[in-house]
Amino acid sequence: MLFLVFHTSQKNQMSITRDISNDCSLCHVKFNGFETLNEDELNAFKESHCKVVYQKGETITKEGTRCNNIICIKKGYAKLFIKGLEKKNIIIKVLKEGDFIVSPGLFTDDLNHFSVSAITEVDTCLISIEAFTSAFRNNNRFAEQILQLNHHITQDLYNQLINFSHKKMTGRIASTIIYLSEKIYNSKNFHTTLSRQDIADLSSVSKESLIRVLKDFKESNIIAINGNHIEINSSKTLHDICRVG
Repeated sequence: MLFLVFHTSQKNQMSITRDISNDCSLCHVKFNGFETLNEDELNAFKESHCKVVYQKGETITKEGTRCNNIICIKKGYAKLFIKGLEKKNIIIKVLKEGDFIVSPGLFTDDLNHFSVSAITEVDTCLISIEAFTSAFRNNNRFAEQILQLNHHITQDLYNQLINFSHKKMTGRIASTIIYLSEKIYNSKNFHTTLSRQDIADLSSVSKESLIRVLKDFKESNIIAINGNHIEINSSKTLHDICRVG
């Protein structure tokens, strides 16, 4: 999937470069829906954009703040999350190069309804809300692509709800490993950029429970794990655990 992330003003240290010489139509990262923009719309995106680099751990957007800009992720990984009970984070998605997400607050209360922070160094491109909303209102094909992306986010929220409500701890963690393998790293043998706490938050379990289940999966030869390197040895078993919960 492809995402845009809303930006709000932060006090973080970050690298900001104004560069309107880059042509959005020639960008090496292809964002879903941008191919439907006409020349005037692309020019509006180009004229309003600037580059921002966020360092690992920096906040990109914060839940409850104003939507100020659109952010395209050009390189790196970030996590999209909401605050749960007892100040625990619930990670909804891992964002990567080419991803963007549209906050539901853009056309309602003008607020971000989630937080996003950098897992690694993240290169982004900021685009003005005015240029984005103008394209959305005047280009039906572009609007349709954005609505489809928002629909995917809703589906992910439903899937998380099912995982949290009906699956046991092992099923949640199996689901997370499959998600990382198939949706984020596109490999059964991958080096994750997420910490153990991030994986626990993505699975809605404690860090201690995650470590225990990963150890059980390893001892059962379902996965091989060495630090942040994970290899799936039995995809069928992992999918079975995910399915039965």
